Amino acid sequence: MFSYCPQCKSDQLEYTKQKRTHCLSCGFVFYQNTAAAVAVLVKFENRFIVLKRGRNPGKGMLDLPGGFVDPGESAEAGCHREIKEELGISVQNITYVGSCPNIYPYKGVTYTTCDLFFIAECIDTNFVRQIDEVDEILLLERDEIKIELFAFESIRNFLKDHFTEVTA
Repeated sequence: MFSYCPQCKSDQLEYTKQKRTHCLSCGFVFYQNTAAAVAVLVKFENRFIVLKRGRNPGKGMLDLPGGFVDPGESAEAGCHREIKEELGISVQNITYVGSCPNIYPYKGVTYTTCDLFFIAECIDTNFVRQIDEVDEILLLERDEIKIELFAFESIRNFLKDHFTEVTA
């Protein structure tokens, strides 16, 4: 995590369980906590919105709309914001389904996340794609969704465990 203490600049650091950094010189303690992220299985009529990732990690692989929850933001507000940013649409009837832990490697830093999964409905498909993050927006039938092609293990696990019950 750190090479030097952010408070006293000492290199006398002790790391505990990949989440706690303690400076043995000045006593400074830093906790690397899990970040909250959201992913939304959005239904439109009898199809589902699936994204093709436009950047790493997992560039070119499949994903669900979503992302990190901002400080001071609820998970539900994060769902609405991320869907508006990535797809340019609004959704309704957002319902929490469950969560899975995840590892998110990005530019040399590995973040641990708790991914919160939701389902929602959209009423139109007047998409405005977020060009720097989304290569393609797909509307797929239930049997066209290939779980093994999703970039993140948490989403694959969520879909394996819940896809049948949330799409029935």
